[in-house]
Amino acid sequence: MSETLGMTYKNELYNALEKCQFIEETLKMCIFSAAEIARLQLSPHFPIKYRLEDISNLPLGKLVNIFSKINNDTALHKALRKITSARNAVAHQSLLFTLGELQDEDHMTEKILTMKGIVARATDAHNNVLSVRYALVRSLNDVKRTQAKTQS
Repeated sequence: MSETLGMTYKNELYNALEKCQFIEETLKMCIFSAAEIARLQLSPHFPIKYRLEDISNLPLGKLVNIFSKINNDTALHKALRKITSARNAVAHQSLLFTLGELQDEDHMTEKILTMKGIVARATDAHNNVLSVRYALVRSLNDVKRTQAKTQS
């Protein structure tokens, strides 16, 4: 394998892992924002004791499952589940090559294209999750403004 091909693969691998991590962190913010909205709206009736620490160590798959309970976009949920599978493969198998595979430029080129595909799908999914995040932040701000008005 040429060093250039090896470096290209490694860069795409890192890009894929980074994009998946961005998704994970954004999902945490979405879930926490939804919990905060619920806390502000429902605390007069019963306590919501959800904390960021409650979700901070959850893996991507569990975060996607929780997120799917606060969001109705089933296409996004499906895309996130596919990204979760791809991320797990990337994280656990992406550096496991035989010596023969490392020397096979066609094989490595195919793997690079696979990583590029994961990056593209993860970028799209992340952009969609960011849109949900922004909507939740707007809702949270509306709830806070409404509460401030009623308390004044």
